[in-house]
Amino acid sequence: MPNRVALEPCVQARNEGRDLAREGNSIFREASKWSPELAIACEVWKEIQFEYEAPDTL
Repeated sequence: MPNRVALEPCVQARNEGRDLAREGNSIFREASKWSPELAIACEVWKEIQFEYEAPDTL
């Protein structure tokens, strides 16, 4: 469920022409105001970082 709840604001933001890479955090913060599921997921994931080198660099 949280994945779908997170996808919906991403699709809406993209359709509005917003920059997901630059505005991602604010998009999720705004969306979590009306979605308790997303708010919980954001709280769980806020400390997780994906720090790795891409295996297929060009």
